[in-house]
Order: sequence, then structure tokens, then C-alpha cells
Amino acid sequence: MANKLKSKMRKRCLLFSIIFLILIFSAEDLFAGAWTLRKGRLWVKSAFMIQRTSERYANQTLFCGDRRCRNGERTPYFFNGRAELNAIYLDIWYGLTDRFELQLQLPYFDIAFEDDVNPNRPSSQGLGDVRFGLRYRIPFKPIVTTFRIGAKAPTGFFNKDSEVVPIGDGQWDLEVSADFGRSFWPLPAYTNLSVGYRFRFEPDLQTTNLDPGDEFWFRAETGIKVRSKFLIKTLVEGFWGQEFTALFADSNFRINNSERRILYFKPGIGWMIFEPLEFELSAMFSLSGKNYPAGRIFILGLAYSFDL
Repeated sequence: MANKLKSKMRKRCLLFSIIFLILIFSAEDLFAGAWTLRKGRLWVKSAFMIQRTSERYANQTLFCGDRRCRNGERTPYFFNGRAELNAIYLDIWYGLTDRFELQLQLPYFDIAFEDDVNPNRPSSQGLGDVRFGLRYRIPFKPIVTTFRIGAKAPTGFFNKDSEVVPIGDGQWDLEVSADFGRSFWPLPAYTNLSVGYRFRFEPDLQTTNLDPGDEFWFRAETGIKVRSKFLIKTLVEGFWGQEFTALFADSNFRINNSERRILYFKPGIGWMIFEPLEFELSAMFSLSGKNYPAGRIFILGLAYSFDL
């Protein structure tokens, strides 16, 4: 009985925590959010993301030692668990016109999770869920305003096997968002606010019976150039999700305390190596969350743009 309970706890831990390692960051930070590319301009960025953590933000259905955890409490994984994430993002943006912009993101993941119960659990590598979208900038000044509609396709590997870490979510997303930017020229500084809502559709029941809740997200960013080649910036970003639903026998059951959320503080620097090649180094520090990995994330990025 005890072994069966531990097995259920491990499976729930993996399904509700390790899948959340499939981070939803759109690695676009080298390009100020609200400004679209001019017609015929292609912008390409590759970014490497790394995280090592043995902690997560728990919910009150879990136990922290001999008591129930508080919602959002930062606590170690069960059985000395440790999660490792390596990710490479390739972002490609193209200016159809001076106001319309196409976006494509191709992620590659190498994810592992080990604990004392299963120290040899296999890692997972491969293409993650592909994202694509279209943005339109409206000609308002001095606030630059851009609207975006995008989607996430379930191209990443995902299955019901709790012993295999997934690299995809197993379902489609539809996302609508808006960017609001302001340049303070002649002062070489800017600020940008992005807000969005992610509609998460039901999965194929042959893949999983977990229906994720919709999510609201935001990103607030400010930056200033130093000596024309260096950019110093800070961001605060995060998202809040609704509770998951379990699908059984044509019935839906809300899973209490299954919603996920995270809040990050993200300082970074950019270096214009030469026009138009730019390098980025940044770090993300988790401030609060729920049902999500805690800890630091480090990002290296390289972006290049040119006219076709």
C-alpha cells in the first residue's frame, strides 16, 4: 500500500511539476517588444537557456516534512529530486510590411529529472512545441502599440508514461497579446509592457487526459544604452494559470490547486558586437510561484538581422 502511494506521488509530481519545465519564454529580448521590423527585414536569434534546480513552488495538497505545504511555498522536490533543463531557441522574424511581422520559434530541449527512487530515469531530447504568430503595429505616437495573434503546435514529444520526462505539452494553444512601447530619445532608453492571454485547448485523449487551464501573462521591461554599443536592461515577467481539468468518461473534473504560476526578475546586458550582430547575457531569478520549478535560469543569445 505504501509503495503504491509513493508511486502515485511520483507520478503526480512528474505530471504536475516536470512538465512545467517546458518553459514558455519567447526568446525575443534582444529586440524591443513593441517595435516591428521594417518591410523585407529578417531577424534571426539563437538563444541557449540552462537551469539546474532541486526546488519548486508547491501547493497545499503536498507535504513539506510533517505538515502540509502552503500554496506557493518554496520547497525541495520529493526524494531529493533534481531537474535539469538545457534549451536552444531559434527565433525567426520577418517584416512583411513596416507594420506586419511574421514570427516563428523552433525550440530544442534536453531535459532530465532524477531522484533517489529512480536515479537513472532517462532524459528526453528533441524538438519542442513550435510557436508561430503574426503582429501588427498601429501608428500611434508617442506610445508604440502592437497586437499579436499566435499559436503553439503540439510537435514536442509527450506521452502518459510518468517515468519519461516530456518535452511538449500535448495540445494546441492560441494566444492573443499586445505590446506597448515608448522610446525616450534623445535619451537612449526605452520601456515596454507586454500583456497576453493564452487559450489552452483540450488534448487528444489518446495522449493525455489532463486539460490545462488558460493563462494570463505579462512582461515589463526597461533598458538604456551605454556608449552606443552596450544595453543594460531589467525585466519583470510571469504568468498566472487556471486549474487543470481531468477528463474521464466524457466528464470533466476540476483539479484543486493544480494551477501554475511564476514570477521572475530578469536583469541582462546586450552588446552590439558590430552592426547588426548583437550578443545577450541575462539571468532569471524566481520570486514566487506555484506548481513550477524554482531557481535561477541563465540565458546566452546571439541575434542578427539583414534585408532580404
